[in-house]
Amino acid sequence: MEYLNNNILFTHHFGFRKRFATEDAIFKLTHDILEALNMKTPVGSILFDLSKAFDSVNHALLLNKLPYCGIVGKSKLLIESYLLNRFQSVQLSCSTSNSKITSNWALVKHGVPQGSILGPILFLLYINDLPHALLDKATPILFADDKSLIITGKSTSSLQEDINVIFGQISQWFQDNCLSLNISKTNFL
Repeated sequence: MEYLNNNILFTHHFGFRKRFATEDAIFKLTHDILEALNMKTPVGSILFDLSKAFDSVNHALLLNKLPYCGIVGKSKLLIESYLLNRFQSVQLSCSTSNSKITSNWALVKHGVPQGSILGPILFLLYINDLPHALLDKATPILFADDKSLIITGKSTSSLQEDINVIFGQISQWFQDNCLSLNISKTNFL
């Protein structure tokens, strides 16, 4: 796996960082596909979309992953205090009766605080180990909650076999990390 010189974030992890914008992710995806086509190598891509990815981040799993990213000691305790023991309530307003209904307060066990500076960074750390699930059989290009995999094969039949294996591996990783694949927005090329 390729990692940046700080060895924390995967190299092809685009979004929420300087010099890793949408255009860079698109360039990497098209460049790698065109390179394989120019070499007459069978190539395919699986384009994944996750359902409610930012809301699905499991706090316990995220906190367990932090030491692998070098976040330990007081830094980890700070993130723990930021995530744990948060409560939320929902309030609905009815304009016709001019009334409000409020739910009971509930402990938040999943999700990164959206609209915060730390939320996207914590999400990147949460999915940072996804490339390890692929066992170097595919090139992942990660952008926020959208994931693309480029797979090449020696032949069309070996490509199809690898795609099936990789799809199983990535599906298992999503399940293990409490993330749901949005099948209607997932495509294979």
